[in-house]
Amino acid sequence: MVDLTDDDPPECRQCGDSVASASEQRVVSTVEDGTAIHQYFCSDACLELWEA
Repeated sequence: MVDLTDDDPPECRQCGDSVASASEQRVVSTVEDGTAIHQYFCSDACLELWEA
């Protein structure tokens, strides 16, 4: 996984909010063509909406 800094926090894949201060943040990781892809979510609710 890529090291993240406060200067470059990831955004929630569903709503676009920063996950830097999210207490419930979730990460879904997959491998596509040999490359790890990480999808960040600020909450379980956003993750569930994205999965639907």
